[in-house]
Amino acid sequence: MAFSSISSQIRTLTQPPPPSALASQIRVHVDAHFSDVAALVKHTHGDRTQPSSGLGKKKRKGLNDEISYWERKDTKAAKELQETSKALPSLLSNTQDSLQQLLQSAQELSLQRYNLADKLSELIGDISGSVEGQGTLDAEAKGRDKHKTILNEIEGLQNDLGNLQAGLAWTNMLEEAVALSDSTLNPQNHKPSPLAALPHYRRLHALVEGMTRSLPKEMGLLRIVMDIKEQTWQGLKDIMSENLLIASEALGWPKQVVYESVPLEARRLFERAFQDLLYLQTEKESLEETGASKHPQWSFGTGLYPLQALVHPIELRFRYHFMGTKGTNRIDKPEWAFANILDQMYIHQAFLTTYIQTLTSQAGYTSVTVKSEFTLLLLPILLSLLRARIPHLLDHPALLAHTVYQTVVFDEAVRGGGFDLKATSLYEVRDAPPWEGLVGVVLREDDWFERWLTGEKKFANTRLQEIISANDAWVISEELPEEDEGLSNMRPTISSRQVKGLVEQIIDRYAPLPELEYKLPFLLTIQFPILATYQARISGSLDAFETLSSAFVRAVPGALSGNTRTGINFDQRTLTSGKVGVERLVKALLSSDWVGEAMRKWADGIFFVELSNDLQNSTALKWKIQSDPLVPQSIKAPTAADTSYQPASVFDVLIGQYEQVTRRAEDMIVKLVTVEVENELKQHLTRRWDNPPSAEPTNLSTHFVSALTMYTSHISTLLSLLPSLTAARLYRRIVDELSRHILQRGVYSGWSKFSERGGQDFREEINEWKEVTAQVFRSNRWYKDVWAIPYDAPWNKLVYVSKLLSLPTAPLPQSENDQEPTFSQAMAVAWTDGSGLVEFEKRLGMEMGKEEMQRILRRRMECWR
Repeated sequence: MAFSSISSQIRTLTQPPPPSALASQIRVHVDAHFSDVAALVKHTHGDRTQPSSGLGKKKRKGLNDEISYWERKDTKAAKELQETSKALPSLLSNTQDSLQQLLQSAQELSLQRYNLADKLSELIGDISGSVEGQGTLDAEAKGRDKHKTILNEIEGLQNDLGNLQAGLAWTNMLEEAVALSDSTLNPQNHKPSPLAALPHYRRLHALVEGMTRSLPKEMGLLRIVMDIKEQTWQGLKDIMSENLLIASEALGWPKQVVYESVPLEARRLFERAFQDLLYLQTEKESLEETGASKHPQWSFGTGLYPLQALVHPIELRFRYHFMGTKGTNRIDKPEWAFANILDQMYIHQAFLTTYIQTLTSQAGYTSVTVKSEFTLLLLPILLSLLRARIPHLLDHPALLAHTVYQTVVFDEAVRGGGFDLKATSLYEVRDAPPWEGLVGVVLREDDWFERWLTGEKKFANTRLQEIISANDAWVISEELPEEDEGLSNMRPTISSRQVKGLVEQIIDRYAPLPELEYKLPFLLTIQFPILATYQARISGSLDAFETLSSAFVRAVPGALSGNTRTGINFDQRTLTSGKVGVERLVKALLSSDWVGEAMRKWADGIFFVELSNDLQNSTALKWKIQSDPLVPQSIKAPTAADTSYQPASVFDVLIGQYEQVTRRAEDMIVKLVTVEVENELKQHLTRRWDNPPSAEPTNLSTHFVSALTMYTSHISTLLSLLPSLTAARLYRRIVDELSRHILQRGVYSGWSKFSERGGQDFREEINEWKEVTAQVFRSNRWYKDVWAIPYDAPWNKLVYVSKLLSLPTAPLPQSENDQEPTFSQAMAVAWTDGSGLVEFEKRLGMEMGKEEMQRILRRRMECWR
């Protein structure tokens, strides 16, 4: 290392300085010796006579002196460098020879060290080695081997002595632990109560605690004495529990207890045994408060000692009836077992909440509710039944689904009964988690939840196919179900009502589940597909209707149930026209609107509001919904705009799809009705309106009567099947379309202009439309509905037009005050500016713009404009 450092120093010193550093040093030197330019040339000539030897020792006077000084320095340095270069090779050769000698000496010393280490190892092996397996040796070798055997024996004897001493110490500890255990469980020490043996147990506990602190945890002795301690405590607990059960027999336990009728002495024995067990539990908690479990499990059956003892005979009876060979042990009737436990909770409720609660509070457990504690200790009984049964039900989806559903129902009943995990002794001094129920424990088992979900999905899909394939699937219910009276007074189809019931049945299955991770698969894989399939079925029916109906031009692939029959030829278009066609569209509309309204109602319910909010805020489950197109984007990736005004619902996408189908069905109803009525009117609207005045009344044409008949039939059908608001909306749209058609084909583009008589005929026809409409509405239940609107309002446009077209050419013979406006007056106000138009419209009872009024008046033969 030193040689390497010297070499690097030499190389560094032989390198010329960097130009920048050299320039910097020169600048500093010049600045230090010469303050300005004048100093460089000062006394230049005078200084030349001075001796040159003095320039290096005193301050130089000018530039020439400075240059001379540094030239002498350079000459001296060159001479020294030459001398050094000449001496350097010999020095390097000498140094290399010295290093080679030192290296050779170090290698020899290293070999000597290894030789010494080998000799030392050989000597140690000679002392501690064994002589077994050796053959014939000389006398000297035999003496050495004898010496080795003595050393081995001495070491072995020392080891044996140490082991015997340790074994003796362990045996003494075990003997002491066993003796203390025997003393604790000895009936002679249980007078007057087994609590008298607690001092012996305390000494046993202290002994085990001391060993725990001093011995390694992996030592077998420590495990043995800890088992002795636990067995001792369990034995003492069993003795005192047996005393309590013997005392409880006088009360009639586990049958319903009428404590007031129990003799006083029996009550005192029971209360003493009950309190002794509570004191025993208090002693256990004080001795092992540092060793208590930090993560207790409610499903382990841990609780107050006396209640554990009282639950034992109940468990024995339960196992006899529901886990043995009795006829009550039926896998298809799990509700029997659940009902038995619920009965136990109910029949003992009064006894527990009065007398047992008082005894428990007196023992110091004031925050423990005995009713919840008793319920907690009954739950492991059912868990053992479920864990024994469900593995045998995994290959039977129907039985598995029924068992899990009954478990959910039981959990809901327990929650409804006021069970509170925080009010139990297990969580007296720690925070209690939300109770997940028996179903939460069951669903955590290997693939049990997946098997249950598969069974529920299979059942739901089969049921859905049965619903939509039934012969009466699209029959409209005659009466509104009582439970659905809030759904817009709508009469659903049988299939839509059954689909709603099926979805609600599924909701009942998973709504009580404890975690969102269990609820979400039901929503995504069962509920959403059912609703989407039914929506697609309705949409496909509308597609097929458009394909077959002559009222629609475009053809979309699809199929409508019941429109074909094998071996029978008939005109399929009869199913998509007239009253039958309207009814089919109304069924699609009611089916879609019913389910859509049901989803809106579900979305507003507390359960789905919370589920939507939890799903929106969940980060762990977002990956499960990202690829599902039926989950709203506002839930997949919520933004501030999505949550500012209205919370998102999981049904938003499906509600939008059903609303789209509903709007489509309404559009198709309007189009079908108007097209069929317009087809009937087609020939009638080709009539001439310029007929001369005649005293004979004009008879209605057969085409017009046929159109009225078609119109009244359709409107009557809509009013009888649809709810009030929907029927009113469709009625207004139909009348608007018909009015537009009549104006366009009969008035503006008619075959002739109107005479006064033709205008009166047109007015009479409009009145006929209004009259038949009134008859339909008055004969229908809808007319009495609170949501009814004036049914003649949509006809006002045609009424105003007919009034203008029927104005008399000359004033009629009547009094001046009641004189009806004439056509000439209408012409005057229509083509002049001023307020006369408003007064004229008021007299005629109409509202119309001036330009439109002019357009109508031009259709009269008398118009000269």
